[in-house]
Amino acid sequence: MLLAAFVGTATNIAVPILETEFPEVPLTTLSWVVSGFNVTQVTFMLLGGRLADRIGRRRVFLQGLAVFGVGAAASGLAPTIEGVIAARVVQGFGVALMLPSSLAAVLPEFPQHRHGLVVSWWSSMGVLGAAAAPTVAAGLLQVSSWRFVFAATVPIALLGLGVGRLVLATGQVELDPPPLDLVGAVAGTLAVGGLTFAIVQGRAWGWVDGRIVAVAAVTITSAVVFVRSSRRHQEPLFDLSLLAIPTFSTVTVAGALLSASTAATWFLYPLFMIEVWDYSVVQVGLAMTPGPVVLVVCAPLAGRLVDRRGYKRLMVFGAAMATVGTAWMAWRLAPGESYVVAFLPGTVSIGLGMAFMLGPANAAALRDIPERQLGAANAAYNMTKLAGAALGIAVTAAIIGDTAAGSRVDAFRISWVAVAGVMALSPLLLAVRYPADNLRATAGAGLEPPPHGPAARPSSRRLRPSRR
Repeated sequence: MLLAAFVGTATNIAVPILETEFPEVPLTTLSWVVSGFNVTQVTFMLLGGRLADRIGRRRVFLQGLAVFGVGAAASGLAPTIEGVIAARVVQGFGVALMLPSSLAAVLPEFPQHRHGLVVSWWSSMGVLGAAAAPTVAAGLLQVSSWRFVFAATVPIALLGLGVGRLVLATGQVELDPPPLDLVGAVAGTLAVGGLTFAIVQGRAWGWVDGRIVAVAAVTITSAVVFVRSSRRHQEPLFDLSLLAIPTFSTVTVAGALLSASTAATWFLYPLFMIEVWDYSVVQVGLAMTPGPVVLVVCAPLAGRLVDRRGYKRLMVFGAAMATVGTAWMAWRLAPGESYVVAFLPGTVSIGLGMAFMLGPANAAALRDIPERQLGAANAAYNMTKLAGAALGIAVTAAIIGDTAAGSRVDAFRISWVAVAGVMALSPLLLAVRYPADNLRATAGAGLEPPPHGPAARPSSRRLRPSRR
């Protein structure tokens, strides 16, 4: 989690440097350094979660970590921007394998009444990576080049591989599982990738350009095939019956809205501070740090509270605080404003809100999921968050992409207003649609919630017992 979040955030700091390093490359292309990483995670996250449940969470996690390290090293060594984007795609595939398998490997080791705390600590590692990324990336950029920012995670990945082989449980592995939904995997890949590509390039090429129209047609067709395959296949890549669980579907949509908004703002902040406020990369890193630090400090508290007080109130409070912070910056950020007045209150409010939203939301989404589907469900939840992040960055890049650097103030303001509007839907949805909390009753009775849809049908699958 720490590595994935660090890489996702640190590269935003490097985007303005890449604009200088590759002046002939438009921002819409440069944005694929970030979007390519996010889109690949989204595309293969469901596959990673399904493989974790089928062949072993420990095995998939370690393989994903190895691929992640290879991608990190290659992105730091790539001689062209196309090479950087390709390496980031490899790195995103590694994250798609290790992210869902990591929590699925850990969560069954703890009783259900402690899951909120466990997921919050797991999420906090991602927050810690995001909190450290601006300062670390800015420091590396000050004394070296952008290449070290991309390659800095390689030693940590190697360390994780060594420790993981020693301490992670093997877990249950299905014997004689049915074949994977390969049609759904291909169709889902084309649908998500095509949608994001069309949004990023549509404004640059023109919405009625033949290439965009062709991509849109492939995207729609692939989406239809993906849904049909998911409904009919015995082992679908995405079990649509999960959407019938109100806790899962509500938090998944709310999390995607929040993720799209926050990813867009983190993409905008470095560009705004460097172009409008004339900040150095070190100043940008320091300026972006307070919000994530507040998040790291408060996230463990949120994890303890959620196990005692339930999910709904904390999530609504967290999403509302994040919305207030974003709206504040949409209102106050301007060329003549100061950091202390315009940016600091907003980023602190967002950090506090996300502390009470990120970990609790992930635990709330998995609250009613049977243990045998934890890997797939966690993958689906995180896939929608990452899809939201990729689309948020893509739309933002499309809004400001054809505006010359140094004259983007109006485009920045339009983007922030749109982001605040999207983010405001998240607390509203949670307040209206998330069911009343019943954690104490469920945990006390030791009951597993009843399965839904295809999951309720008897299964003939055999499981190899868990062993260390």
